[in-house]
Amino acid sequence: MRKRFLLISTIIVLSAFTFAACGKKSPSSPESTNSETTTAEPTTEENTEKDTTEEEKPVATATSEESTKEQTKTTTATKKDEQAKPKSATGTYNGFADTSSVEIEMSDGSYQTFMVNDEDLVNKLNDMDEGTKITFTYGAVEGQANMEILSIE
Repeated sequence: MRKRFLLISTIIVLSAFTFAACGKKSPSSPESTNSETTTAEPTTEENTEKDTTEEEKPVATATSEESTKEQTKTTTATKKDEQAKPKSATGTYNGFADTSSVEIEMSDGSYQTFMVNDEDLVNKLNDMDEGTKITFTYGAVEGQANMEILSIE
């Protein structure tokens, strides 16, 4: 009786896995990339006219190679970067991104996040209003992707 129960339950479990695996095509399979997806919509006279008059336009999709090229590369600072002379910049203070970093809109229009580890600088930035133009010096910290604000003028 026990062997029969195990055999039947094993067959049921394997059948469930087989139906689940074969039921839907994976998004990466060649059949699914060429097929069109359709949604069920009640057929009305208005829908029928629209379907026959509209032309379907192909949707462009990026390949994984193209999307990889578009991703920004994040590099971490080395000891050499940390020992380099600090840089000076101006930008618009946009507030704290988290407890130890701030977002600044640089003068060229890009947004950058800077670490703030000095408590005096944290207090100074907390007292500023968002949107305030600031001039500051910053430098690299070994092992970190974001630069650190060293002083605010």
